[in-house]
Amino acid sequence: MIISVVIPHYKDVERLLGLLKSLEGQSLEKENWEVIVVNNDPELPLVLPNDFSATYPLQILEEKKPGSYTARNKGIVEAKGQIIAFTDSDCLPDKGWLKNAMELFLQDFKKEIGILTGPVPLFFKDPKNLTDAEVYEKYTGFTTEAYAKEGHAITANWFSYKSVLFEFKCFNEKLKSNGDSELSGKISQKYSIVYGENILVRHPARHQTSDLVNKYQRLLGGTYTRRFQGNKAAFRKFVLDFVLRRYRFSLKKIFTVTPKESFVILKVCHAINKGAVKEYFNLIRGGDTKR
Repeated sequence: MIISVVIPHYKDVERLLGLLKSLEGQSLEKENWEVIVVNNDPELPLVLPNDFSATYPLQILEEKKPGSYTARNKGIVEAKGQIIAFTDSDCLPDKGWLKNAMELFLQDFKKEIGILTGPVPLFFKDPKNLTDAEVYEKYTGFTTEAYAKEGHAITANWFSYKSVLFEFKCFNEKLKSNGDSELSGKISQKYSIVYGENILVRHPARHQTSDLVNKYQRLLGGTYTRRFQGNKAAFRKFVLDFVLRRYRFSLKKIFTVTPKESFVILKVCHAINKGAVKEYFNLIRGGDTKR
């Protein structure tokens, strides 16, 4: 076994099945990889439909402690592969995802790769009829190449040696968000973050504005836990800057997109900012971070 694909799961069986079915098309021979799904729903165990069967090795694990990073860590521990691949239950990797990654690792004779990552393009439910959230996401999608140059990666598309992950004690289980940024930042201090154009995973654009609001609340919670606990004044300044950047972004779009889209972007930015302010007060009053 060379590669173990670790997938955290939380109340998203339909899209998880889509991912598991799509993995059947991977061009890498199936004896070289396995899939580990870690269910993070503390109430309901994950049971796949009777009519689903995988032709590749597949494990279903349960992790009751909440948090996707906790789930990923459990998958890492149980993995048989020398290389760990991460993606999310709503993603769709390209058919050459695993094979192309393995070829790059086989050339890494000095074991200098800390993280291998690649493009994460968005796809839409109906490209001809985008929702407000999808319009916003069209202009704010993942910039994984720039992120890699800064020494970071996202867990939608991430490969690492298992030994490297253990060296850095895996993901911080205290975090509900920002855990990938924290760990990749540490790894990049010693190893290379490699970006491969053919290491491709497609990610669905968020369909509802409420999904975007929740995303940014979750990111703010992770940032607060990681950087600002005990320093409310600094966090207040950070949130204020966050709100202003959203409005600046929407105002700039007035000159570069259609009037209809610019109005949609402004509306979505306003909703995100309202959610951010609400989450700010939740966090400084000791509330739990979003998951």
